[in-house]
Amino acid sequence: MTQSNLSKTPEKLFQPDGSPNFGNFTGPTPILNFEDFDFQGLHRWPWTIDANLAAKLLKRWEFVGVMDENFVIGAAVVHLNYVGSGFAYCYDKRSKRIVEKNIKAPFCMNTSFSPSAQDGVSEIRVGTSFIRMSNSTVSGAREVEMDFGPDLRAKFTYSELGEGVSTCTRQAMYGFGYTYKSAALPAKGSVTIDGEELSLAPDALALLDWSAATSSRVTVWNWAAGVGQDKQGKKVGLNFSSGLIAGGHNENTIWVDGKPYMMDGVHFDYDQKDVMTRPWRITSNNKEVDITFHPEHERYEKINFGLVASSLHQPFGHFEGSIKLGKSKLALDCYGFCEEHYAKW
Repeated sequence: MTQSNLSKTPEKLFQPDGSPNFGNFTGPTPILNFEDFDFQGLHRWPWTIDANLAAKLLKRWEFVGVMDENFVIGAAVVHLNYVGSGFAYCYDKRSKRIVEKNIKAPFCMNTSFSPSAQDGVSEIRVGTSFIRMSNSTVSGAREVEMDFGPDLRAKFTYSELGEGVSTCTRQAMYGFGYTYKSAALPAKGSVTIDGEELSLAPDALALLDWSAATSSRVTVWNWAAGVGQDKQGKKVGLNFSSGLIAGGHNENTIWVDGKPYMMDGVHFDYDQKDVMTRPWRITSNNKEVDITFHPEHERYEKINFGLVASSLHQPFGHFEGSIKLGKSKLALDCYGFCEEHYAKW
């Protein structure tokens, strides 16, 4: 059932007894009081032998993407306590070329993470390369800056529009997953790729994923996110996932000019042996979502450092189809990406 009226997020993520405030809410949760959660109660030997060691099971990541008529730019800061990592990329839709950079920081040296999605800085620095994400919402605009030399630099701001959505759900037997998502946020700034600096187009739109969770050691998920406009010129953002969320709530959301609509659970139908072979189809259990994603170019990553491993397929392309919002239907016309991700972390 489509929901458009959500209650305001609780002041804290955890209740006085340490149990999470599960549900879907508008706005980022102000205080993420992780110290009130019993990480030893996760029962994951040998981590949970000691309370301080158990707290290191918390995984946090922040991803920001921005898209315009020429580029798809993305960056992430990941804090796993025992290792920090970051990636940044720019996909040039004109030349069908992607420039990508990755950095790793053992034991999270020179890695910091914002205390919430509404305040603080998430940052990773290795040598002269860095990714920095400012989450302060006081001025109504967040900022992202990344610098990997003349091959890839970017600096842009993106403005709050309407209401982002916080989702807190159960993960595995005793864990939790929290995420704050928002999409179709007006952006402005510039990107330098191969030594050429270009301004973002006036139609540039951003999306944000700020997450913290006690995800299982091995996790597999699908994710889809995109931004664009409908036929009436309203800003539209989409966020769908499957695999990470459980316990009766999901993060599946459509934004229309900043207003969020919560959707039902979805299914991703695609060729796992070759993600570029045919279109992906995303449908909801209640038939309100029926969209098709046409892959255009793929970002692929496969790493294995023993303790940490990842296999990621992330094709870029165009979304089309229809989404039922109450008594009306939204004709979707968005650009973005789908994702298949295996993580051992």
